[in-house]
Amino acid sequence: MKKVNVFVMGCLAIAALSCSKDDEKKLDANPDPDGVNKKEEVLLDIAAVTNGVSIDGATKVQGSPVPNGDIEFSLDYEKQTAFQTNGFDIEFKAPAGFAGAYVQLKDENGMADSYFDIPLNATSGTNNKVAKIIERGLFANKKSAKGNLSRKGEDTSINVNFESEVTAGTFCYLICVYDGQGNISEPEEVCVTVESWGGNTNLVADWDFTKEIDNGETINKGEQYCDEDSYTTSLDCASGESKDITIEYCYTTDSLIITFNSDGTYEYTHNDTDSNLDWDASEQSCEAVYEEEEEIYTSKGNWAYNEEESKLTLVEFEYTETENGETETGVEEDGYLAFDGEITLTADKLVITEKDTYEGEEEIYEYHFNKK
Repeated sequence: MKKVNVFVMGCLAIAALSCSKDDEKKLDANPDPDGVNKKEEVLLDIAAVTNGVSIDGATKVQGSPVPNGDIEFSLDYEKQTAFQTNGFDIEFKAPAGFAGAYVQLKDENGMADSYFDIPLNATSGTNNKVAKIIERGLFANKKSAKGNLSRKGEDTSINVNFESEVTAGTFCYLICVYDGQGNISEPEEVCVTVESWGGNTNLVADWDFTKEIDNGETINKGEQYCDEDSYTTSLDCASGESKDITIEYCYTTDSLIITFNSDGTYEYTHNDTDSNLDWDASEQSCEAVYEEEEEIYTSKGNWAYNEEESKLTLVEFEYTETENGETETGVEEDGYLAFDGEITLTADKLVITEKDTYEGEEEIYEYHFNKK
């Protein structure tokens, strides 16, 4: 009898191993047959890139700036990624007396024949991004935008946008800052890779959301989640009585399907149910009364895959949001960087990981999907 059990168990183990291998084979061994990612290695013509760059509030000046090194400045990075149309941000810690920056592009043949003068009023604080992501964050996550999305300690950002002539490829730029007394820092050099759209055929599919793991806590699709940040306030009842009530924010992800297309476009529709306090009904009943409201958010744009870092980027160009029966539609001409982070991909499962830092602690949000 033991021999039979051993034989059966052995067969089952072999079958399981065979299934596992079959699953692995479903992943395309050559996920980039068209050489999409190879396009990122092309050295871009610096004159064409300079003509295709736009920086709001900046002035293009002929020649090159002449640094004297009498103001200190440094960057903590030498490479960065950019996206077609959307461009990239130059983020840094502004030194004392900062009045602006000069940016000049370069390639293997030398410097461009002009540079950008970006005065202080053409820069922005990196924290300005947070407000936008709170409003329209990845998959309408209400919790994930609490922290500072910039590099640690950096408070100044220059937004660089691309016109259509800037395609996938690489180029470099020099940046130096200046103060109001005419001092100009020594330049810092950064090389930029402009990502191609698409780049991984294994992602091309419809993906159905199954659960979110919020800092270790699992929230399944269709399961109501209440934010831990509840608070107590005073309710003025219609009867004239005043009563303390605890207000909670709860939501349920009813459905979320994201589609990655082979041409580098994506679309997802996120449907959730929010539970919000009904103040009028609460005042009448003199207790907390909640009403449920459906919210539907559809995002359309382009996706890029960084094969070296297993990173996925979503650049949103259109969105439609329906809330409280009202629909808002918007177009982002320069694109909105909806997500840029790590993914884990198997034959039939996708995990999108969003990381942030809040009050010195790292927060991790995982979105789990099954291939349809």
